[in-house]
Amino acid sequence: MKKILLPLGALSLAASLVAPAHAESTYTAPAIVGSTATGRVDISIVIPQVLFLRVGTSSGNTATDGTIDSTTFTVPAANVGDASAIAGVGGDLTAGAVTVRVYGNGGNVSLNSTTSGPLTTGTAGETIAWSQIGVTGGALAATTSGFTNAAITHPAFNTGASGGTGTASTLTATNRLVRVEGKWTYSYLNTGIPAAGTYGGTVAKNGRVTYTATQL
Repeated sequence: MKKILLPLGALSLAASLVAPAHAESTYTAPAIVGSTATGRVDISIVIPQVLFLRVGTSSGNTATDGTIDSTTFTVPAANVGDASAIAGVGGDLTAGAVTVRVYGNGGNVSLNSTTSGPLTTGTAGETIAWSQIGVTGGALAATTSGFTNAAITHPAFNTGASGGTGTASTLTATNRLVRVEGKWTYSYLNTGIPAAGTYGGTVAKNGRVTYTATQL
């Protein structure tokens, strides 16, 4: 009886001819008119979940900037406490108005405000409640591509003696996507007669409101 010895490489080649192929390919032989050979590839796209909030100045929709806009209301002496709303000066849109832009791709987003108590001059007993600050929502003059440009509901301020979080508003997602923009215009409602002085303007005088967007 004859023994036939094959080199190891030849044995591997022979095995590959009968074992299932691991790569996606098709070999057609003999190929005639109309014969086909196919190959497939599976493609995945991984999208990170993101959340962005802009209130005022920002250098871009993926930027984290440290600029904090300010708005000042100066009441004319003849109008102190007469309930005539006082327009502001400042804000990235000027005249007491700021840009508001929110986007997220994880579903509905909650938007809220936080204060640290009534605005004060720094002297005990001299305060103006946050209920004296009016905020009107509206659309921007021009729409950013990909965003819905409309009035965004402002989350009501906490008017308590110690401040805190306000009343949140919810931005409803479409296909888990929120991309909205608008503007908030602030005014001083001027319905009381406080002592003369400068109220707020600094953290120490409770003049800062912090807005927070939360992914729901």
